Amino acid sequence: MKIMKYGLITFFILSFILFALPFVLKGILNIGNITGMLVSFLCVLVVLNSKQLYPYLTSKITITFVIVFLGIITFCSYKILSNINHPSNKETTVVVLGCRVKDKKPSLALKERLDKTYEYLNENKELNCILSGGQGDNEEISEAKCMYQYLVKKGIDKKRLYLEDQSTSTRENILFSYKIIEKENLNKAITIITNEFHEYRAQTIASHLNIESYAISAKTAWWLFPTYFVREIFGMIYEFIF
Repeated sequence: MKIMKYGLITFFILSFILFALPFVLKGILNIGNITGMLVSFLCVLVVLNSKQLYPYLTSKITITFVIVFLGIITFCSYKILSNINHPSNKETTVVVLGCRVKDKKPSLALKERLDKTYEYLNENKELNCILSGGQGDNEEISEAKCMYQYLVKKGIDKKRLYLEDQSTSTRENILFSYKIIEKENLNKAITIITNEFHEYRAQTIASHLNIESYAISAKTAWWLFPTYFVREIFGMIYEFIF
C-alpha cells in the first residue's frame, strides 16, 4: 500500500509540474493549467490524508462524481482525437485560426499553426487561404496581420492570402471568414488549420453554421498539450451549453 501511495503522490506532483511548465517557460496562465495544477494539488492532499478521508472517498456521492468526471474526460478525449487531420480530396479554402501574438510575433501555438499552413499551401498551390484573428487588448497588431507577415516572409504569394481581422472567438473566426469567402467567391468548403486539440470544436461550430469543413492539424508541443487540452474541454462544455 505504501508503494501505491507514494507512486500516486509522485504521479500527481509530476502532473502539477507539467501544468506549471507553460507558465514557468512562457508565462502562459489560463483555465487549463490553473485547473490542472489545482486538481493535482488536491489529489496529493487526498492521498496524504486517505485514511482520514476514507469514509468520504467511498461514499456514493464521491463515486458518482468520479464516474461522471471520468466520463466527461473520456468523451471529450475521444471527440478531440477523432477529429485530428481529416483532409479534403477536393479544392477548399484554407482557414487558419488565430492565436496569441506577442511583440508582433506569433506565440508558439500560432507558429505551429503557421508552419503547418506553410507546408499545406506549398503542397496545394491552387488553394487560397484566409488568416483569421482580431487584435487582443495586449496585442500590438492583429493575429491576422501577424500571420500574413509570417507566411509572406516564408515565401507564400500574398495574392493567395486574405485577412479577417475582426474576430474575437472561434465562432467569429469561422463566421467572419465565411463572409469573406462569399464576398470573394472562393471555394465554399473550408479546410480549418489549427492545433489538434482545437479541431473538434472548430469543426462543430462550422457544422452548426452549415459550412462543409475539413481538418489539417498542427502538432502541439508536448509540454503545452495538457494545458490546452484541459482548456479546450471547458470550451467544449461552454459551446454545448450556450
